[in-house]
Amino acid sequence: MSRILFQDSYIIILPSFPKADMHRHPMLHLFYGSNGCVITANGKRCSGKTIVLDSNIKHIAGSGNGCELFLLIDPTSSIAEQMKSTFFGSGQFFANCDSSVSFPHDLYDLSDDDIITLVRELLLTIGIKPDEDSRKDSRVEEVNEHIISGEWLNYKINEIAQMVCLSETRLTHLFKSEMGISLKSYLVIRKMERAYKYIMSGEKIIHAAYEAGFSSSAHLAYTCKKLTGVSIREVLKS
Repeated sequence: MSRILFQDSYIIILPSFPKADMHRHPMLHLFYGSNGCVITANGKRCSGKTIVLDSNIKHIAGSGNGCELFLLIDPTSSIAEQMKSTFFGSGQFFANCDSSVSFPHDLYDLSDDDIITLVRELLLTIGIKPDEDSRKDSRVEEVNEHIISGEWLNYKINEIAQMVCLSETRLTHLFKSEMGISLKSYLVIRKMERAYKYIMSGEKIIHAAYEAGFSSSAHLAYTCKKLTGVSIREVLKS
């Protein structure tokens, strides 16, 4: 089974699956492999010990990709903002980053806290400050907080707009402007994250799908495959 550690601004994944099919999603990526890892993004081969990839880029990680760990980074986070300003621009959508952090060969032997600490060190060595705050419009922050807590995760966009006294059009425009992602897309990735949390806690997929706001387990499975290139059962497979 893949090991998944949920942090405020990113998800750490130690994959048990050998490859991921072509896919894209709003989240940013950081790939790590002690002996180097290889992915193909927008038809271009990317290799290195630490690779960062921008959001909404079609990419594939074939068999033998060498990736021991990767991050899915919340596109609304300060970490994402720092990565975009540091590494991406003028058509650049990936970067091979030098890092002095060395991970043990068998990450599965480490505790969750040790892995989280190493990831933070890795981010710092490539010039990313994990704890840097980025202030948003107070109404957007309120929406974000309630979505993350799960309180508004299953609300329709017009219902969320009513909660912060905005029109649906104004909220969607403001959210995209402030967060760099549409509210609709953001709700989907937060729902998928919540579903995985339920599954990793031992819940059955059908219950996790319902609790996270998907119409069925099939809807969750389709979304997972579309966004990550890996079936949900492959992620959970021993």
